[in-house]
Amino acid sequence: MNATPEREKDPLQTRIQALSALEKALREALAVVPLEQVVQQVTVMFPKTPVEIDTSRLHSRAQKVSVSMPEELTAAVRARTGPGGFSRYVSEATERQLRHDLLGELLTELDAEFGPVPPELLEWAERQWPDHEEE
Repeated sequence: MNATPEREKDPLQTRIQALSALEKALREALAVVPLEQVVQQVTVMFPKTPVEIDTSRLHSRAQKVSVSMPEELTAAVRARTGPGGFSRYVSEATERQLRHDLLGELLTELDAEFGPVPPELLEWAERQWPDHEEE
């Protein structure tokens, strides 16, 4: 028998497929289950304490780029990071912004498909956070 060696899956492709499956499952659930129940179930799945994520593997290959920044901002970053930390600081800030942008795009898409989240549901979700303070 001529066994074909199984190809290793690309970790990025695996994550993309998992997120696509999650999005599909959420859409299917939202089609038949009230939004509040879906949000409640998703909220229950999150850990009660913050989870540390190792982002060091996201920075394994680097490409040198040139970025223009205001002098004051550059000086503030250098003062905060010390020698050798400037690129990592800017990379992590850019990564956070990209994730924020992508989440915003998803929320816009969900609002277009299912309508905006009702204010009372937003208030309920805010009260679920461990550090929520009643006014």
